[in-house]
Amino acid sequence: MDRQDNITLLGITNFLQEGALLRHQDQWILVEGPFTEKTFHDQASWSVYVTDFYDFNSEKEWVGTKTHVLRTDEFQKILERAQEEAQFAEPPKQFLWQEPSKNDFSKTLQQIQSLIQIGDIQKAVPVVFSEVFQTVSIQDQLLMIQNLLQAPANLFVYGFWKSGHGVLGATPELLFEFQNSELKTMALAGTCPKEDSNTRTYLLEDAKEMQEHRLVVEDIKNQLQGLGTLKLQGPGVMELPTLFHLRTDFYLHSEKKFDYMSLIRLLHPTPALGVAPRSYGFQWMKSFLGQGARHWYGAPICFSGPDEAICLVGIRNIQWDAKSARIGSGCGIVADSTLDQEWRELAKKRQSVQKILGL
Repeated sequence: MDRQDNITLLGITNFLQEGALLRHQDQWILVEGPFTEKTFHDQASWSVYVTDFYDFNSEKEWVGTKTHVLRTDEFQKILERAQEEAQFAEPPKQFLWQEPSKNDFSKTLQQIQSLIQIGDIQKAVPVVFSEVFQTVSIQDQLLMIQNLLQAPANLFVYGFWKSGHGVLGATPELLFEFQNSELKTMALAGTCPKEDSNTRTYLLEDAKEMQEHRLVVEDIKNQLQGLGTLKLQGPGVMELPTLFHLRTDFYLHSEKKFDYMSLIRLLHPTPALGVAPRSYGFQWMKSFLGQGARHWYGAPICFSGPDEAICLVGIRNIQWDAKSARIGSGCGIVADSTLDQEWRELAKKRQSVQKILGL
C-alpha cells in the first residue's frame, strides 16, 4: 500500500472513538471513523469486514472517513501526544478476570472425543473465555495499542471498534492474503508452551500435535485444489514470546481474480478453529456448553482494497461491548488429547494475550 497523509491529533481522537488498525509489513494501516456502510462508489477505498464466527453472511463492510499509513515511530509519537493532551473521563483500570470452568470444558472435551471415537470426526476446536464485567475505555484502548507497538514482527496486530463494541489483538494466523493473482495462506495448528518445551516431545516429532497439524494442511489443500498453481512450505516451528506453533505456508498463483467473500466462504473455518472433516459442518458446536457465543473470536477479520485483501483469523485478542470484556482461547481436540494438557494450553494462550496487551 502507498503511504498516505499523517494522521492529526484530531484524527487520532476520532480513531480512538471509532476506528480500525492493521500492522502489515512494518506499516500501520489506520482507518479513522466514524464508519459508514460500503457502497459501490467506495470501491477505491479500504474497507473493514468483521463478523461472527458462526454467521459470516449477514454483516456489512465498513468504510471510515480516512485511511492513514504510518511507520511505527510515527504512530508512537501521535499516540504519545494523544496520551499527553487528551482529558480522559477515567484512568486505565485493572481487569479482574473471572476464569472459565475446567469442569465445563471437561464435558465439552468428552463430547468431542465421543464423536471422534465413533468415527464421525477427527478433530474439533472448543474455546473458553476469561471474562470481566466492565468495558474497555478509550484510555484502556490507547494503552493496549501502545503495548502492541512492541509486538513481534511475526504477529498481525489488528483491531476494530464501533458503537461500543470492539476487538483488539495480535494474531499469528492468516486466513488469506492476496494481491492481484497471488494468494497466501497458512496452516497453524499444534502448540507447545515455551516453558513446557524441555519436558515435552519436540513439536515436529510429537505424533499428537503433528496429526492435528496435518488435518489442517490437508483441508486447506483440498479447498484450494483447482484454483491455480499451489506450493507448500513446511511444516516448521513458529516461535512466539510464550508459545511454539507448527506452521505450513501456502502460496497460490491463479489466473482468476480473487474475491475476498468467496475466499472466506471457501476457507472459514479451517480445522485450526473448526472441525475435521469440514464436510461434517461446524454449526453443531454452538449446542455444546459455552461454545455458542464466540462472536468475533476466531472469526474472519478482513481489510480489503481494490485489488488486495488481508484476512486474519481473529484469535489472541480482547473483545468487548458496553458492559463486559472477554479473552478467549481454543485448542484442537483429537483422539489423544488429555484434559490437563489442553487446559494448560488454553490458559497459556490467554496469558499470552494479557501479556502482549499489557493487562
